[in-house]
Amino acid sequence: MKAVKPISTIYNKGSITVFISIVLSSIFLVAGTFTDAARIRLAHSQVQRASQTALSSVLACYNNELKEQYGLFGFYLDNETVNDSFEEYFSKNLNIGSQDFLYGFNIENIKLERPFGLGNNKIFEEQIMEFMKYRAPLEIASELLSKIEGIKNLSKGSKVYKRKMETDKKAGAIGKLQMLLEEKAGAINNSDIAVKIKDLKEQLIEKNSVIEEISARLGDLQGLYSNEKDAGTRKSLLSEINSVRAELTDINNAKANVKNSILDNLNLFKNLNAVAADYSQSITVQKGDLLNRIEEELKFVSDSREGIEEIQKAYNQSLSNMKDIIGEDNSGSIIKSLESNIVSCFNAIEKAGESEGSFLSALDSFQPQEINYTFIKSGPASSEDEDNRDKVLQVLQKAFKSKEEMKTIDHSLLTQLPSKKRMLQEENSDWDILDFNTTNGAEKELQYIGEKESGFEQIALNIAEDLFVNEYIMGIFRHDVPLMKGETDSEAYNLRSEDKYQRNGFFSCYEVEYIINGNKDEAVNSMLITSEILAVRLAANVIHIYTDPSKMNRVTALAAALSSWSAGLSTPLIQTMLVFSWAMFESLYDQEQLSQGEKIALYKNGDQWKTDISGTINNKKTAEANNNPLLLSYQDYLRIFLLLTDKEKKLARTQDLIQLNVAMSLQGFSIEDSYVALAADTTVSMKNLFLSIPAFSLEQRRNISRTDINEGMLLSY
Repeated sequence: MKAVKPISTIYNKGSITVFISIVLSSIFLVAGTFTDAARIRLAHSQVQRASQTALSSVLACYNNELKEQYGLFGFYLDNETVNDSFEEYFSKNLNIGSQDFLYGFNIENIKLERPFGLGNNKIFEEQIMEFMKYRAPLEIASELLSKIEGIKNLSKGSKVYKRKMETDKKAGAIGKLQMLLEEKAGAINNSDIAVKIKDLKEQLIEKNSVIEEISARLGDLQGLYSNEKDAGTRKSLLSEINSVRAELTDINNAKANVKNSILDNLNLFKNLNAVAADYSQSITVQKGDLLNRIEEELKFVSDSREGIEEIQKAYNQSLSNMKDIIGEDNSGSIIKSLESNIVSCFNAIEKAGESEGSFLSALDSFQPQEINYTFIKSGPASSEDEDNRDKVLQVLQKAFKSKEEMKTIDHSLLTQLPSKKRMLQEENSDWDILDFNTTNGAEKELQYIGEKESGFEQIALNIAEDLFVNEYIMGIFRHDVPLMKGETDSEAYNLRSEDKYQRNGFFSCYEVEYIINGNKDEAVNSMLITSEILAVRLAANVIHIYTDPSKMNRVTALAAALSSWSAGLSTPLIQTMLVFSWAMFESLYDQEQLSQGEKIALYKNGDQWKTDISGTINNKKTAEANNNPLLLSYQDYLRIFLLLTDKEKKLARTQDLIQLNVAMSLQGFSIEDSYVALAADTTVSMKNLFLSIPAFSLEQRRNISRTDINEGMLLSY
């Protein structure tokens, strides 16, 4: 008999298999979960690398001309091209479209942004600084500082000379009044009013005597007529009476004419004295104002511790001489005599309306006073020098003659430039050649230089910061004088050792000049730079003449010889215009030499001076002084003017030029659309190996079977 197995043994069959299956399932689930987690983590890195590589590939499509000509990185691509390129690079880097059993990537979303462009001044400047960090020698900064210090002293000297001109103008105004007062005093003294009045008074007395005689005769005739009975006799008497009456009318008219002549002479004399009195009062008041100014200016010169010592000393001497001249004017003391003459005239004129005796009595007491007006005048003078004031204008017009082949930015291009979009104004172009040849123009130029002093103070603090941008501009862009005298052609090459004068450019030449002044007309930018350099040279040369005794002696002699009179207080103003004309001749010569690549000393000595007062240029050779730190070239002036130019304007106008130049080969190019950074926000899905459950719906299966990976990245040059 077989043994029967217990029921428990039967039911335990397969339990081990089930148990092991359960344990293995848990192990596989945990292993699969960790495997997918590891894959997802690796996928994040893969997507990051793919995004970075795709961004780098797009950024590699930078504009080659920007890079080669200007050392700038920026891509100029439309949105569609950027999006398509990025997606293509991104897909290939993720192996989408090929057999990928590990990840099975799929791009769900791509969002690209271009946050920064070369139109941003900060980004633009950073790229320039990066390009220039090994290219701008710091020696330039120390050289510029010494030259800036020299021009700063020139600014101070210009301020002093401008103050002198203002003083001279006040003195000159008094000098004109002195001449007018002298003329009126002469007219008063030469009028012979007393003799005329005496003669006319005697004529009036004579006319009165004749009138009395005729009136007596007329009375007798009228008596005879009234007593006569005979008609024929009465008719004869009446005819005679009418004749006498006509004679009486004539003599009364003659008397009236004499009386009117007396009144006319009195009124004329009164008006002469009244005008002279006005001049005297004006001179007296203005003398007081001028004396106050002289005292203030003497204190200013005494207290000043900076500037050019020679000009301060010369100004001090000029003020002392002017003070002495004012003391010799007696306009105040003659006012009483003038007022006395006016009162005498008024009294006689008022009596004319009263009795004949009162009028004649007033004429008897009319005793005009002589006007003894004195002031310092230079005596007759002669000079062998020529008046240069008309000639200098002709030379100026020639110097400012517009050159050929100048270009202008038309309106359609102008409105698209970065500087115009930012509403940055161009530098003041409200100037006139004639300004250089007038007193007001001279003051304007001195003020222009004098106002630069505060700018030069700021430059000294910021020169290291501005040096790289300025040297970038000087090295990349063209200007009027590419080579200094004695330099080789390679000295004019750009910072990439290429001839910048051979590259394609919108302007024919004057690019740095545009950056400084910002005018759409190339010719105007050229002329403005010429005028700015002339202003500096003019101030320096004026100060040289003013502080050179031998030159000032010639100027003074010529000023006296050019006028038939020379009031002492007017002489300085005449001298000033002659000084400015002479200094302008020298400045125009300097400008011409600078344009030919020469260097000119900021402050000249006697040996370096090249022109005569008439404008003639001497051909004597001067010793070379290349070790002089204040020798300035055309390029040095450009560097100094760049330092004085507002940085925002400077950067914007540099962007203008790059846009104009690149647009000649790439139509429609805009620097504001040239981007230096690209940001990508991507969503990529990858397949899951262990979490797919077929029983779920398609959407549910997708959400479980794929994992989304979001990555954000920004890359720039």
